[in-house]
Amino acid sequence: MPQNLHKQQHFRVLGLMSGTSLDGLDLCLVNFSWNDTWSFEIERAETIPYSESWLAKLRYQELSIKALEDLDRTYGELLAEYCLEFMASHKIKQDSVDFIASHGHTWHHQPEQKISLQLGNGPELWQLTGIPVICDFRRADVLIGGQGAPLVPIGDRDLFANNDSCLNLGGFANISLDRAGQRIAFDIAPCNLPINYYCQRLGLPYDDEGYIAATHNPNPQVLEQLNALSYYSQPAPKSLGIEWLQKEVLSICEASQANPETLIATLSEHSAFQIGKSLNQYALKNCLISGGGSNNQFIIDSIGVYSNCQLEIASEPLNSFKEALIFAYLGLLKHLGQNNVLASVTGAPQDHSSGKHYPPKS
Repeated sequence: MPQNLHKQQHFRVLGLMSGTSLDGLDLCLVNFSWNDTWSFEIERAETIPYSESWLAKLRYQELSIKALEDLDRTYGELLAEYCLEFMASHKIKQDSVDFIASHGHTWHHQPEQKISLQLGNGPELWQLTGIPVICDFRRADVLIGGQGAPLVPIGDRDLFANNDSCLNLGGFANISLDRAGQRIAFDIAPCNLPINYYCQRLGLPYDDEGYIAATHNPNPQVLEQLNALSYYSQPAPKSLGIEWLQKEVLSICEASQANPETLIATLSEHSAFQIGKSLNQYALKNCLISGGGSNNQFIIDSIGVYSNCQLEIASEPLNSFKEALIFAYLGLLKHLGQNNVLASVTGAPQDHSSGKHYPPKS
């Protein structure tokens, strides 16, 4: 981490994160302090669930350019509404927050076509909250040839240096680790996203503690087909998107005509197997796990079966808000003009500083 030469040594940042699992918007108010390295304290954190109408809007579908622009704008208005609601409920004065660092909600992620679109209109969020905004963290990396993902590893490196590796179990499972003095990271496999999809067919939001997976048998043919997908033999850096999930994973599941319970068990086993394989591939000794999937005891136990790595579940509120925290950190680095994307992680030609300021910095 380069020496911080900025005269301000303390920052109060509101980080926003919306994941592919559509659990809601994570808001994390973080105090950062500089003393040779950055330290942090999570002051307040909350997840505001999406309404049924917003869940329907945010589930990926083909839209016209006009409809997508409207969705981007109205979602930016929703983010502003949630931020103001969060600050009012916790008695946070708007002028006490240095800036908002917003990941937005990923709509398209096709790095091979140099496309990565996160909804959440930056100018709209800035104008409606009156707080400076830093957002659009992925697009610049994709445009110069990177994967645009994952971006969290620089925060893993700087804020969680005591851990051998960090594993996030969200819509997709992704991992970050040091290898030969460089930070590398990649999406391992689908996790909550397809599991939740089939839970919703049963009228459930998710598989609570992995009970369905634990009480049903996976389909061996589907499991074999999933594990044979070409993505798993590709080297890092690599990343996954919802388009890949629909084309590769859900098509296999649907073609099997298996019932939702069997597919939940199969997908859970598949995710745990691929995660365990990755932990063993890099001979990792310990791993800090966070994200909604860390509450799925079946997946956690199954990872333990497939790997020799010591697993540590992050404590709350870090467990639920680690990604929002780290996007607050990415915003801080961008604000200070420091690199916040690692070439060793995304495959970009060089480390760089990604994101847009609203209002633009002079």
